[in-house]
Amino acid sequence: MKLPRVLKREIIGVAVVAAALGGLWLWQQQRAVPLPPGAAVVEQSINTTLARVTTLRGPWSEAEVRAFYRSALPKRGWRYCGTQLTPGCTNLFQALSAEDGTVDVYRRADEQGGRGPTIEIWPKPQPGYMEVRVFESREE
Repeated sequence: MKLPRVLKREIIGVAVVAAALGGLWLWQQQRAVPLPPGAAVVEQSINTTLARVTTLRGPWSEAEVRAFYRSALPKRGWRYCGTQLTPGCTNLFQALSAEDGTVDVYRRADEQGGRGPTIEIWPKPQPGYMEVRVFESREE
């Protein structure tokens, strides 16, 4: 049985849209900041001038949080740059974060010039749990 030409075009159109949406979803998943196992998202806010901030809580140690992000972010195209005290790493004001170098900063692996977005991970131990603030900064 032969399909009418109009039906063939509709099928091809639906397939193209489905492929585009699937590619967009995959791209977004690869760029999104991963969450450590057992993470509870406590708060998420977007400051249009600085960054999106996500606050997580979970049962991890500080070393486990840092190890998770040092493993997970490179798989999504990010590289470890240093801490906020490393010259040229952060896009955020240091006043917004720890001043002792405890904020890990990641930049896109393919970035050149130090002007692109950053992901900045700030573990803050609390009694009985770990709080982690994840700052996703915009391009400068």
